[in-house]
Amino acid sequence: MSIHGMSFPEKRVRSPLNAIDDNPSHLRAKRAKEGNTAIDLTGDDDINYARNKVKFSQGEPIVHYFDPQNGHRPQENGNRLEDCSANEASGSGWGRSREGVPRISRLNDELSLLSTLHGRARRELRDISKHDFRTVVQYGTKTKTWGRKGEQRWKFEFGTTVCITDFSCCTEITCYKKAISIEPAKINERMLENHARACRILRDDPHLVTTHSIIVIDQSASMASCDVNSFRSRSDAAYGTLALDYIAEQLYQMNDEFFVDSVTIIEMSDGASLFVEKEPLDWILFNKILNRLSTARPRSHGNYLQSLELAERRIQMELKTLDDLDADDIPAFMLVFISDGKPSDCQSQHEEMRHNVIARLAQKLKSKLTFFGMGVGAPNADFDQLRLLADAAKEYGAQGLFNHAGLNPASLSTSFSSLATSMTSTRADLYSTINEKQTKTEKCYQMKQKINDYGLVPLRRETNLVSRHQYDPKNLSNVWPRVDFFNPNCAGFDIEKDPFGKGAERLAFMFHEIKRKSTGRGWEQVGCPMVAKESRFIEDEESKEAFHLSFCRVQNKSNELAKLFNQAVERAPLLRPSTDEVSLPPPIVFLDCSVYEYTNFRGMKCGLLLNRLILTGIEKYLNGKFTKFNSNNGFANNANRDGASIILSIGEVKLTDFVQSFSHWVYESTGHNMIVCDLQGILDMEGRRPVFRLTDPAICSKWKKDRHGCSAKNRYGKTDLGMRGIRDFCCRHICNSVCKALNLPTMRAK
Repeated sequence: MSIHGMSFPEKRVRSPLNAIDDNPSHLRAKRAKEGNTAIDLTGDDDINYARNKVKFSQGEPIVHYFDPQNGHRPQENGNRLEDCSANEASGSGWGRSREGVPRISRLNDELSLLSTLHGRARRELRDISKHDFRTVVQYGTKTKTWGRKGEQRWKFEFGTTVCITDFSCCTEITCYKKAISIEPAKINERMLENHARACRILRDDPHLVTTHSIIVIDQSASMASCDVNSFRSRSDAAYGTLALDYIAEQLYQMNDEFFVDSVTIIEMSDGASLFVEKEPLDWILFNKILNRLSTARPRSHGNYLQSLELAERRIQMELKTLDDLDADDIPAFMLVFISDGKPSDCQSQHEEMRHNVIARLAQKLKSKLTFFGMGVGAPNADFDQLRLLADAAKEYGAQGLFNHAGLNPASLSTSFSSLATSMTSTRADLYSTINEKQTKTEKCYQMKQKINDYGLVPLRRETNLVSRHQYDPKNLSNVWPRVDFFNPNCAGFDIEKDPFGKGAERLAFMFHEIKRKSTGRGWEQVGCPMVAKESRFIEDEESKEAFHLSFCRVQNKSNELAKLFNQAVERAPLLRPSTDEVSLPPPIVFLDCSVYEYTNFRGMKCGLLLNRLILTGIEKYLNGKFTKFNSNNGFANNANRDGASIILSIGEVKLTDFVQSFSHWVYESTGHNMIVCDLQGILDMEGRRPVFRLTDPAICSKWKKDRHGCSAKNRYGKTDLGMRGIRDFCCRHICNSVCKALNLPTMRAK
């Protein structure tokens, strides 16, 4: 390496910032390499951050120590370098050119620097030798500055090192290394809306939270040491990499999705204090952590126990609010402990108490807890206590990890990035089960098709001891009371052998009631076509009655809630017609379902009565364009928003907005205990007013524990995904004008 025509010997030391931004042509990368390491994580328009990640070099780059003589005395063209103080006295000054631009200092190397106690301590703390100090003064850029009391001083900058001397340039005042400058995120209106929404959920709906990160950061005096490249101190390195590689990294991986994750930060010194208390993981928090780099003041001792006990209290408080949830639905907890050495509370009783804290948490949370100990310090630093805490977590069923990141920012970056990836994976596991493997055996069938030019299809006819039953949840003695056929004089039914449709759990067949012909022999189909539904899977044949009971129960409950929703819509002033009574809001109706019971003759005698009874769920056939409006895994069909609309007091409203708002209304009206989703059916436009006729919904409910501590899973059948389905809907639902007119809390604005 050469500077101003001179070369310098090389020496390998710790790793500085190597590159920022994945785009090498970006100006920020250029500034970083030149020492002006300002990092801007945000664009001007939106939150397209994924391309602007900060990365640290893993290798040990070459840092140059300076030999001013370069093996010989440099030629000065016969002119001796002027003394700084003399130049100042004459008014010319070497610090600035005539245009006021900083210029290179030309102090000679014979100048003696008188080290003050303060200056010597600063150099030792920041790993700057006196030789380095003199080199910066001789070859650095010199500018005038002032002290706290207004006294004039000189500032010399060379590379990433800054030195301050008195006005005579003979006495050192202080010195420091330039730190990486991370630009805060540019906050827009959308970020503020999402932040307010996340804060409301953390306060009112804590069961929607998927992960909670509790991070303990050592703020003892040793964390003020300036021995981590690219940062002014170990404390700054901890906060800086936490912001860049844990907070920002998870936000990159979320893309534009909205998730509710909370973060708590505990600062450890003589005691334990909360810097961040259960705040949303977002760019607002990112900026708050960055601001802490300039305000944190490491001091005194680092007592582990009080910080761990505070973390335990915070976790226990949150678990109390989630006591009614199933163990699988509670959030995942990440406890990160960052320290640069052994604890100050090092007595044997303290070690046992620390072990007990981790043991209690691990026994309570099991796989829902991850403890990660991170050592930030020299290679010979003592991290035995952090290792023991990680081992204790593993011993009692949680995940325990330890990593000695050293003083290399690349190692700190890698550690936090791996944690961010782990939390992203955990978050995905707590959401929908769309990728879960299907373990059931599907029946053999083929979908309906024509078998000849006349369009005939194969039928199965049942006429022996056929009866119709209607589901009645209020009849405790018999939930399947017998009722009349839909059409008079009927005594059987025809059902097509091949299904015309299928869903996640059921097959759909065309179905007709039949009666004897009035003239001649034989049977004839009567009434409107209907739909019979059977399970797709062989295993459900053994519990056929339970299968159809679940189906009718969900449909009945959904219809009850739909009637209440229709009443709420009618009462809402903003959803009344603005000009005439023709443009009325469309009601939502779920089809009634029945069960037909018949005796099956196959030439075999059956010893059990239950084997002679086959139950078939029946509902009316929907004639029109069948549409799936949303699902139980967060999907919402917003493509239909270009369809029909009506003019109400609130303005123009898309008809499909009523269906999406219905799911939101159910969530609020049931006290956040369930949602009705997987809404599908037709928009019937044939009557005086449009009507949504829906079928085969799913109900996702909170799996509450009973008095024995056991939870009732799948209360509403196999499509009840519990909190996974509720979280999926709440984090993906986009509120519309109907939600606003019904005064529903905003989940996500358009």
